[in-house]
Amino acid sequence: MEKFLETILDHSKIWFGLIFIGSVINAVTQEIIFFNDVPYLSVISFLVGFFIGLVAHIRGKWLWV
Repeated sequence: MEKFLETILDHSKIWFGLIFIGSVINAVTQEIIFFNDVPYLSVISFLVGFFIGLVAHIRGKWLWV
């Protein structure tokens, strides 16, 4: 159990990207009329957030820093 918690804490940038950035992207795209007909918009938004978090984890810092 301790190993599992350490793994989760070591990947905090990935979790932040998935949950927070993915939620923000999802909320913004829901308000843009152009994206209303896109299927799986929420899944795509959260995957983009996950990808941003993964890149930040690999680089060691966020893209905008």
